[in-house]
Amino acid sequence: MTALPAAGVALVVCLLLAASIVVGSRAFAPTTSTPQASTPSMLDGLGGGRVAVSIAAGFITLLLTRWVLLAVFVGGLVLLWGRLLHDDRAAEERARVEGIAKWLEDLRDTLRGSSMGAEEALEHVAARPPNAIAGPLRHFVHRRRQGYRTEDALADLADDLAHPTSDAAIAALCLVVGGSTSAGRLYGTVQALAAAARDEVTARERIDRTRAIYQTSMKRLVVIGALLVAYLRFAGGDLLDPYDTPVGQVVLFIPLAMWLGCVLWLRSLCRYDLPRRRRVEHAERVS
Repeated sequence: MTALPAAGVALVVCLLLAASIVVGSRAFAPTTSTPQASTPSMLDGLGGGRVAVSIAAGFITLLLTRWVLLAVFVGGLVLLWGRLLHDDRAAEERARVEGIAKWLEDLRDTLRGSSMGAEEALEHVAARPPNAIAGPLRHFVHRRRQGYRTEDALADLADDLAHPTSDAAIAALCLVVGGSTSAGRLYGTVQALAAAARDEVTARERIDRTRAIYQTSMKRLVVIGALLVAYLRFAGGDLLDPYDTPVGQVVLFIPLAMWLGCVLWLRSLCRYDLPRRRRVEHAERVS
């Protein structure tokens, strides 16, 4: 039985380490009680131009250093540079919360400034919805025009919005529409929920501004690290020659993998973990 060459052993070790990193990231990934309707990955929407640039960057790195692993790493870094430290889902989630806050504020103002009932106020506000939640509110109006009961249309709206603040507002609306409580209490409830949603938007904007500072600092560290490696490669003599061997490539893979794992972990912190949704289900609906 012939032994594997050093290059084959190095390749197997790299694959095993990569698989262990993927499994570990899956194991420690935070779980959410409410699945998101859209969870785009870092690879969604990448154009052919960006892919071509990343391939060119990897090929140039391979020619200059003869390090296959570093060439692959540089190519992937160029490909995902705009998304590696930034998660668009955080911005989308903040916009959705801001849309919910605007919807509750419009509903509050409509209830205060007119003699409309709860059902009329809902349809009036849904006719001019905020852009971030225009789809769910238009679906609500469409269901009402199709003859759905208000309680059922509100339950579907809660599923579409999928946020604890909107769940609380819709639960209060269902109690008023169903006659379980008086409409006089609805204004105060909607006012308090609108204020809570607006405070959440303000807090998220403050957090996102802090995150942007750290993301800029991390990108600077990446550039400084790349320049340092390039300097050592071309001006350090034989200092980096051990990395030319297959075993050296395995050793190089370890710090690169650790750095990439830290970046992906930091990126995962960009997501907002919503509290558990608590909803009131009607007897006619299957929970």
